[in-house]
Amino acid sequence: MKKFALFSVLIFVILSLSSCVLIKDNVKPLISNFTKSATLLSQKNISFSANVIDTGSGLENVVFEIDDSPLPTFKTGTSVYVANWIGVYGSYNVTILAQDKAGNLATKTDTFFVNDSTPPIIEFNAPKTVAVGVKFPIALKAYDIQSGVKSVSLEIDGENVPITNDDTIDWTFSKIGKHKILVTAVNGQGLVNTKKIDIMSISARNAPPYAQFVNFPSVVKSGRSATFTIYAYSPNGIGDVGLKIDKSERKLYANTNNLYTFVLKTDDAKSRLVQATCTVYDGVGIEKIIHKDLVVLSKNSTIAVIIPKFSVDTKRARIPFFIASSKRVKISALVDGIPVDIEGRFPRMTALWESSPGNHVFGIACDNHVLKKINFSSIIPETRVIGVTNTSTQVIVEFSNKVKFYANPVFEIDFIGSTLLLNKKDVIVDGNKVFIPSSIITKPCFARIIGLKDSYDRVLNFSFKIKR
Repeated sequence: MKKFALFSVLIFVILSLSSCVLIKDNVKPLISNFTKSATLLSQKNISFSANVIDTGSGLENVVFEIDDSPLPTFKTGTSVYVANWIGVYGSYNVTILAQDKAGNLATKTDTFFVNDSTPPIIEFNAPKTVAVGVKFPIALKAYDIQSGVKSVSLEIDGENVPITNDDTIDWTFSKIGKHKILVTAVNGQGLVNTKKIDIMSISARNAPPYAQFVNFPSVVKSGRSATFTIYAYSPNGIGDVGLKIDKSERKLYANTNNLYTFVLKTDDAKSRLVQATCTVYDGVGIEKIIHKDLVVLSKNSTIAVIIPKFSVDTKRARIPFFIASSKRVKISALVDGIPVDIEGRFPRMTALWESSPGNHVFGIACDNHVLKKINFSSIIPETRVIGVTNTSTQVIVEFSNKVKFYANPVFEIDFIGSTLLLNKKDVIVDGNKVFIPSSIITKPCFARIIGLKDSYDRVLNFSFKIKR
């Protein structure tokens, strides 16, 4: 009997173990309907979506990645996972990874290209008011870090003026009056930007003093000399023109062509950002000061990244940085490892980021190698009612941030005891103010507007007091 009982126990254990082996999950999660936005443009939202199910042990984790950098991923419905990313010009891989509780991993990858959505940026540098009959410089630079600049053109008073990109020409107006300047730039995507500028030419005796950097190196080597050229004019004549960089300083006196060329040496120190300061005194002692940032590369370096101090307190954050390099490099910016868009031109750049509150890491990569990282915090200011003003026709509710409607506005008033649906045409939103018809408010009350978001896309849902 004992032998039979022992045999029965052994049979039970063997069957149990066999059962465990049979039910072990070795099937990967199923990924289907893996899609992305139909339109793929820089600085625009791109959505990724997929259905993911696991009929075995259940899902442990699902995440989308852009070039191996994870995106915030959310579940909507029973099996749909989504992620959003603000597009950056260039080619990318998006991968969805789904892992179940048994450790089985399923992946799908798609390669796509994000097109340029922004026209080139135009820099036009010339005096707004000039002396008639006096030669002055016009400096033109168009840049597009994404698809590049295909062409530039310049018109002065309707006349086409030959010019190349990143060029400076001399010009003279022979007549007094307003002169119209039109600059057109086209990028590699075919996007066009135009800039209109008015320049007044007046009699020489009334023209204001003016100074402008004409030749300014983008990067200089530490401890070495560099050449700088400045245009300076005054109807009173020029007394002297001085330029100071680091500890180097030089002064030049008046000449006939209004151009002043300096050769100055920077201090022998680390890579850094310094300021070039030009001070002009005209013939009667009127002072004119201009400044410009200069990137200095240490003598033993071929590349350096300089990130000045910055703060993030807006939804659309702009993070400045500088690149000092002795060669041409591919530049990319990342926040928490995720690529963000860049605008600007070498060496001064700006990273564009749709901010979110919390602690983050900002990094700059050159030729796909991250050279510098810094930690920073994003603080999104609270949105609250800061004032309620009554007029004979309107109640004006003022918020601490800009607001907008995301749905039809609903106005709740406590003494009515029910909600009142208002048409958008009856309620006006202008910046950080909401204008409500006073006809619906007959006595002091607490009220609430439903259907508002602030400029950070946060839904607003709180009461405020109205006095009548």
